[in-house]
Amino acid sequence: MPHTKDELPDALYAAAQVRELDARLIAAGTPGFELMQRAAYACWRALVRRWPSATELTVLAGRGNNAGDGYLLAVLAQRAGWAVRVLAVGEPQRLQGDAALAHAEALAEGVAVQGWSAQAELRGVVLDALLGTGLSGEVRQPYAAAIAAINACGLPVVAVDIPSGLCADNGRELGLAVRADLTVTFIGLKPGLFTGDAADCVGELVFSGLQATPETYRDIPVAACRLNATNLPRLPARAPTSHKGRFGHVLLIGGDHGFGGAILLSTETALRSGAGMVSLATRPEHVPAALTRVPEAMALGASSANQLMGLLEKVSVLVVGPGLGQA
Repeated sequence: MPHTKDELPDALYAAAQVRELDARLIAAGTPGFELMQRAAYACWRALVRRWPSATELTVLAGRGNNAGDGYLLAVLAQRAGWAVRVLAVGEPQRLQGDAALAHAEALAEGVAVQGWSAQAELRGVVLDALLGTGLSGEVRQPYAAAIAAINACGLPVVAVDIPSGLCADNGRELGLAVRADLTVTFIGLKPGLFTGDAADCVGELVFSGLQATPETYRDIPVAACRLNATNLPRLPARAPTSHKGRFGHVLLIGGDHGFGGAILLSTETALRSGAGMVSLATRPEHVPAALTRVPEAMALGASSANQLMGLLEKVSVLVVGPGLGQA
């Protein structure tokens, strides 16, 4: 069952780990081609849900399993009566294994498959099935030209598993990457879908585990975890008789001339984080604004470090730097 962005799993896995998860599914008895069919169907469902009135699809296919997903999705669209065309950026004759089977099924279904060229017109919804999670170096031609064409087309764009050109492990654009409106990813969430340049490339994110069971993930260490309102640790409840003196004293030092806003924002953060007492040391000119913005804090106008020496002995946490400048 696909998961929308608000329902995504918390666990993130590196690209190599996701390949291991895929291999486990196959070893447990699910043929690789069936997993590819499940991926195509999950992507098809998300695509139709996002653009319910669409009737035309252009698939840009590479030469790996990512392309296989694209060919099978083209089959689903063809069966639904859509106008479908696959532009093969990677030579179909170089496809292997399940991807080759997917290409053969597309041909048997009557899907129009032609070679990519820079003059090829993109129409309808555009499916990025070019490069998967195995990409490590910079994007090379002709894939770079195909990605540039996708980004310039002005049409709805769906990325299969990850936008082509985006590093699955760190979210860095490898030269350039597809700007997708929708990304449908499988088996395990990758860190690169959330970090680096991902916010510019991923668009709406939908996840499908391809019917993997909890056993599939057993003993695979999680690379990282997403933070959200449901899994953040909560501060323990405070007793009704407690008072501010029992919960630490934070001193924030910063806010040079022209940079008073940064230290005020940091002061608000310290208060909201649960500090019992908060002191603010900044330029004397910023004290009136501090008393207006955060009257809960104790504001000290300081022009030199010597004025802070006595205060340093009384605090439990020191924050130095916001808006301090480089003088």
